Amino acid sequence: MAVFPNSCLPRCLFILTLLQLPKLSAAHFDVIGPSEPILAMVGEDAELPCHLSPNMNAERMELRWFRRKVSPAVLVHREGREQKEEQMPEYGGRVTLAKDDISVGRAAVRIQGVRASDDGEYQCLFRENGSYGIALLHLTVAALGSDPHIHMEVQESGEISLECTSVGWYPEPQVQWRTPKGEQFPSTSESRNPDEEGLFTVASSVIIRDTSMEKLSCYIQNLLLGQEKEVEISIPDTSVLTTCLRSITPWRVAVAVILTALGLVTIGFIFFTWRLYKERSRERKNALSPKDKVLEELKWKRSPWHAADMILDPDTAHPHLFLYEDLRSVRLEDSRRILPERPERFDSWPCVLGCKAFTSGRHHWEVEVGDRTDWAIGVCRENVRRKGFDPIIPENGFWALELYGNGYWALTPLRTPLLLSSPLHRVGIFLDYELGNISFYNMTNGHHIYTFSENRFSGPLRPLFCLWSSGEKPLIICPLADGPESVTVIANAQDLSKEIPLSPMGEDSASEVTDTFHSKLIPTQPSQGAP
Repeated sequence: MAVFPNSCLPRCLFILTLLQLPKLSAAHFDVIGPSEPILAMVGEDAELPCHLSPNMNAERMELRWFRRKVSPAVLVHREGREQKEEQMPEYGGRVTLAKDDISVGRAAVRIQGVRASDDGEYQCLFRENGSYGIALLHLTVAALGSDPHIHMEVQESGEISLECTSVGWYPEPQVQWRTPKGEQFPSTSESRNPDEEGLFTVASSVIIRDTSMEKLSCYIQNLLLGQEKEVEISIPDTSVLTTCLRSITPWRVAVAVILTALGLVTIGFIFFTWRLYKERSRERKNALSPKDKVLEELKWKRSPWHAADMILDPDTAHPHLFLYEDLRSVRLEDSRRILPERPERFDSWPCVLGCKAFTSGRHHWEVEVGDRTDWAIGVCRENVRRKGFDPIIPENGFWALELYGNGYWALTPLRTPLLLSSPLHRVGIFLDYELGNISFYNMTNGHHIYTFSENRFSGPLRPLFCLWSSGEKPLIICPLADGPESVTVIANAQDLSKEIPLSPMGEDSASEVTDTFHSKLIPTQPSQGAP
């Protein structure tokens, strides 16, 4: 988006913003931001820095980054912690504060996984004791789209229609058709439409009437980045095609029609047979219990799955997490416990690890998530960084599934949305260390949810449990009932009668969570400590 220095729009917006602030006295400091726009690619992280002049300690100041309105904001830091209740929903869970130099008045807000909607102006505010200062910043977002694709269609008149398409551009790109000599070829129609994420899908069409033209190229350019993508197509001689069409005699047409009809009958028979097989397969699968359905899906692996008797490790628990005395249940509360500082304890993400560490084999456990919201469960490396806000993604040693708000996600670098037929209440986690696979299953109906596949594990792996919001209902590790500690997944469907249940837990066990739980680790009246 072009910026006109002489335009009064930025100045007007700034004045309107100041009118929304309480009446404060003049600041005894200035807030300075970068003089040039900050460029960020879609999907990457961006930092918006600002600092005080003169340098001074800002640890006790209110810091606020916002767009057009002071509240709700992109991020608010006050009284030593972030104020989530004042944050805009679209920035929840992906904005953090970099506080490395806050003691000398330098701070930056980090936006993870930049989106097209993040493009535009931001304002950085420092406030203390009736004084405030504001700096304007500009974040410029860009995305280089996919390689162009050309679809060709020969008309009955001998004209050739070409359509060039590409997706994932930001801002709106420029599209050109060029001849081999570099001359521009006029298009007959163009469209640039944004998708749900604000990225543009472009399409441009041309009609070729000149039979002497041999090649044509489609160029799509991101003017902001100064980069372009190109695809070239060879133009067939339509006179040869017309001659071939005219040479087709009636009997050849009849043979072609008969062969086409036979082909359609064959395809119909194959489709009918496939549908019959699928229906019988579905009927047989519906007759199985949820755990047997998981066995059916994993039946090609001839290896035992060991049920892990899992408890939580208190030494790793974030201070806002409260563990029940059985060490199988955890919940997040607003009060903060005073705990000894340990290098293995999470101090930013509200997470806790399981006690067991796995270095080989195939293991599984189940987690009762019930109807609570805002959680993440999975597996992580023993040596993951537990101080700070490293993104919970495979590149950082985390493989996890998340419920945030109303959506389920696999925590990949770009967050993979999961479309499930029903809400999750009990989740099975299956770790195959040698194959490098971590799979998640809905243990209520046996449906597969998601698999992180073909990872190269090195060193111990531990179960991961995180909670993003407080509530009375805990996250529960399902205990092992009396029965075998391992199962064997067999390859032959005829041997299903010999299968051992995937989890020794009964279908009706550990499904109700009430508020009558009491623990030595959770006081009856939780203290309201400083956050």
